[in-house]
Amino acid sequence: MGFKMTDLKNNIKPFLSYRKSVGYTRPTTANSNAIDLKLFTDFMDSNGKNIINGKDVIAFQQYLAVQRNNSPASINRKIFTLRSFQNYLDLRGLKNAELLPFKKVLKIRAPRPYRPNFLTEDEIKNLFKAINRNTILGLRDYAIFSLMFLLGLRVGELHRLSLDNIDLLNNMIVVTGKCAVERSLTLTNEIKNVLDNYLSVRNNIFKANDNNALFMSKKGNRIAIRTMEDNFRKLIKAAGIAASHPLVKITPHTLRHTCATLLNEKGVKILTIQNILGHSNPKTTVNYYLHTTQQIMRDALEKLPLTLFLNELIESGKIRLTFQNERYKNSA
Repeated sequence: MGFKMTDLKNNIKPFLSYRKSVGYTRPTTANSNAIDLKLFTDFMDSNGKNIINGKDVIAFQQYLAVQRNNSPASINRKIFTLRSFQNYLDLRGLKNAELLPFKKVLKIRAPRPYRPNFLTEDEIKNLFKAINRNTILGLRDYAIFSLMFLLGLRVGELHRLSLDNIDLLNNMIVVTGKCAVERSLTLTNEIKNVLDNYLSVRNNIFKANDNNALFMSKKGNRIAIRTMEDNFRKLIKAAGIAASHPLVKITPHTLRHTCATLLNEKGVKILTIQNILGHSNPKTTVNYYLHTTQQIMRDALEKLPLTLFLNELIESGKIRLTFQNERYKNSA
């Protein structure tokens, strides 16, 4: 006895409809759920499986890892979709839903790849110097990445911004974050100047008057997330930042981390940073977005009692330090 594939397929559309209408799910997440479920059903069909069991799910994980070359995080996300689907079937009281093995699947553990958590102030300066503001698209890109850095916005939040989200009279911008949660942020004089420069030329973009999107593509559409990511990739290369971090991946999201880190270093309270970033839990802000420079860590360690005591002994001449090469300078 087990759960039949026909029953699973018959409940996919109601599940996706529920996710969109009640689950406060973003369109991109709902689309990912649909793709994940189709991927699993296609895998089962291609292997002639009519009943779902644990071995099938393990084989699906192996298929994702080996044949599709998915990362552990990507595999875990697809399994999470299947778990959510099982929870939905359980809530509906569907017969034999408890026999589905999705909830028992082990999460794949893997070390996180090293990424630069934030850019230095010099790297930020070089980044914006590399943007050509003598062109319309250059002014647009300058405004996009300025908002990401100065307000800590996500790339998806930039993508959703429309003209009516900007209130230059009251110096406010309304940002729609995850789960359609809105937050209002203050526009500083610097941000207003950047937006004024872009808005003064926005109407020269093709079909600009026919679109309410704040940031437009050269073809007259709302600028795509992929376009912003591609432009950022070219920008960090032009600024020489990519060459400084050859083994890591720098993305627009790095600007969000940089914003949080620099605010923290300047003494801004954690709860204020949390509200700016739009996090529902301050732990997310602290654990993932606030990073410490090597110099700050060095300064902190220098304040330890033993370090202070040793420094006093060294300065007084009671302890004499010699370099390693002096130890062998007379040896031949």
